[in-house]
Order: sequence, then C-alpha cells, then structure tokens
Amino acid sequence: MAGLLCLPALPVYAALPSGTVEAPAQAPAATLEAEGELIAKKTGGKKGGSARKSSKGKSGFKSSSSSMSKGSKKPQGGWKKTSNEKNTPSLNSKSSKNNTKNKASSKNKTSNKTTTAKKNDRRDQKLDKREKQADRRDDRLDKRDKNLDKRADRIDKKWDKRYDRWDDRWDRYPGWARPGWGYARPWNYGWYDSGYRSSNWGWYGASAAAWGLTTLTTAAIINSAVDNAVSNQTTYVVVPNTDYRLLYGTVEPINDQSVRFAVEAGSSETYFDADCNRGTLNGRNPTSASEAELLNAACQVAFGAV
Repeated sequence: MAGLLCLPALPVYAALPSGTVEAPAQAPAATLEAEGELIAKKTGGKKGGSARKSSKGKSGFKSSSSSMSKGSKKPQGGWKKTSNEKNTPSLNSKSSKNNTKNKASSKNKTSNKTTTAKKNDRRDQKLDKREKQADRRDDRLDKRDKNLDKRADRIDKKWDKRYDRWDDRWDRYPGWARPGWGYARPWNYGWYDSGYRSSNWGWYGASAAAWGLTTLTTAAIINSAVDNAVSNQTTYVVVPNTDYRLLYGTVEPINDQSVRFAVEAGSSETYFDADCNRGTLNGRNPTSASEAELLNAACQVAFGAV
C-alpha cells in the first residue's frame, strides 16, 4: 500500500490536433529529486539512487517495482496448516485423551488400593483374633501343665520323705536287719510257731471260718521274704494276702511275748503293739483276715524260729 501512495505522477499529454502526438512534458528536476528521496526513504535505498535512475525517461510503475515486491512476502509467524498436531492445544488431542485415561486409571487404582487395604485389615483382624484365641488356649494348657507338675512334685516329695524315713530306719536299725537277721536279733527266744500258737488264740476258730481263712502264712514264707528284702536293701516286706507293708527294721520286742512295729497302709504309717502269746493287736482281737496275717508276720519276725 505504501508503494501505491508514493507512485510518481504520470506525465500529462496535451491535447493536440488529430494525428499529432506530442511528447510528454518533462517534470522539473527538483520535483524528480524530491520524489526519488521519498521513494528511497520508503524502500530503504540510498538517497537519490533509484530516483535518479527513474528520472531517465522510465515510467513510475517500473521504478517502484522493488518496493512493491516487498509487500508480496508472506507474513511471518502465526498458525500454519502444517503445524504439528502434538503442539496444537485441542480437547481432541492425544495428550488430552491420555490425561483423561490416566485420571480414570488413577481413580481405579486408588479405589482398588482402598478395597485391598480394607480386605487386608479384615484379614489381619481375623488372624489377630485367632492368635489371641490360640494364646489363651496355650495359656490354659500351660496352667494345667503347671498344676500337674506341682501335683507331681508334691507326690515326689511325699515319696522322697517316705524313702528318707525308710532309709533312716535302715540306718537306725542296721544291727539285726541284715543277712542272718534271725541270729542277729538282740533277743534270741525263737519260740513262736504260727501253727501251734494260732490254734491257742481263742478267737481264731470261729473268726477264721467266717473270714474263709484256713491257715496263716507259714514261717518259711515270711523268713524268705525278709531275706530277700535284706539282700535288696528294701526296708519293708509285703504281708501275704494283705495290703500291709511291714517295716521289719522297726520290730522291737517289749517283753518276752509282746512286740511293737510300724506298718504302712496306703500313704499312711501306723504303729501297732502285738501280743503274740494272747493273739491281740493293740489290745484287741483282730477284726479281719488281714489283721490276723499282720499279727502272725510281726510275731514270726520277732519270736519265730529261723
């Protein structure tokens, strides 16, 4: 547009008679020079350069072609048809779609994580509950085992005390409770005979028949039991046909016919006095076949022939 405004004035042809053409009038030199400077300023050329050339009889349109051509260039910058779609901001772009998908995926992942966390919490709670139940059960079992151990300890201590008493008795009465015990007794009567003496006990006939007792244990059986106990360093002999354990080392004569001794029955220990001549036990007649057998065994150890 600037080139159009600065076009030089066209030469004016004067009207002449028909068939005659007059050359155009030349513009003054000063005017041409001014126009050249003006064009030079517009086109960026040197002062008066193009104006002087155009002043040599050339038309103004031809001389202004250089400035006109500048206006034909395409503007720089702006949006291009060949621009990269990746750099084009649009709601339909791939990056926008990817962002939407990423957001949805992130939301799903968050939801899945929350659900998984809740499941894990419930599972952990169940496991904790089971572990607590197992711990309580183990505690009960441990408590029961401790009680059983305490009970076993009490029983062991009781037996230990019993064995200690037997050992003490063995130590207190070692003089005759050894091999050859019959001859080592400090009393040497040896007059008792179970077969003969028992028949003289007034209560024996009727009571023995009521108890189903035909005869008492013989001296040979009792003496053999004591021999075995001495050899094995056992402090008692089991009285035949009874639950009594006669602590033979405690047998001690009171006089020439009576004796004192200790017996174990169950977990208790009891002392008895026996009169071998009269056939009494603690001053009374025996009340059972077991008491009759106990009386007979004690009298055989104390006064029986060996």
